[in-house]
Amino acid sequence: MKDLGEHPQTTTLSERAYGMVREALRCGVYKPGEKITHRSIASQLGVSVTPVREAITRLVSEKSLSMPAPKTIIAPSLGQSDLEEVTKIRVNLEGWAAELAAENASATFIRELEHLHLVYCMHRRAHDTKAKIEANAKFHFALYAQSKAPRLLAIIDNLWVTIGPTLGLLASRGFEDNDGERFHEAAISALKARNTAAAQAAIVNDILTARLKILQILETE
Repeated sequence: MKDLGEHPQTTTLSERAYGMVREALRCGVYKPGEKITHRSIASQLGVSVTPVREAITRLVSEKSLSMPAPKTIIAPSLGQSDLEEVTKIRVNLEGWAAELAAENASATFIRELEHLHLVYCMHRRAHDTKAKIEANAKFHFALYAQSKAPRLLAIIDNLWVTIGPTLGLLASRGFEDNDGERFHEAAISALKARNTAAAQAAIVNDILTARLKILQILETE
């Protein structure tokens, strides 16, 4: 997750709080169903509770967070039917974004993507779960941004805000295989070859493999 100091000074405190919580959800910082307090966010930002409250209200209205009771703020938690719905949408949209990226990717971008992949691998092998989750998100969104389709990217971003906590839970549960590495490498190879079908397949296989692992977790809870 980006350091808060990186935000421009012109950004309002409410917008900073909104962006911080949204990115934390997307990167799996919060666990599914985890309670989030206004005070904890305000403390991290070093601001009063008022702009944080405004940001949370906005996120609740977008369905990114739920508020079943006053002052009770909860991160998204997916059941099996929710997972199936989100997975089907992700397969179509993220697969399409990967196809478009394969058409647009330059040699310079591919080198940048390879660097992001190396960072992901480094954190995975160091068993740094938090850094691994964030590195994985950076890899995927760099790839999807190369689709040059901002509306598509915005929809995918919203999906990740919803599923991010669940993906974070998956990463923290000890699945230490190298599936993520394999699919990332397959996507990079596809971009080098400008093979749109292979790029789509790499991302779709990544999503579907994650789905199976998440189902294993849901079945035991």
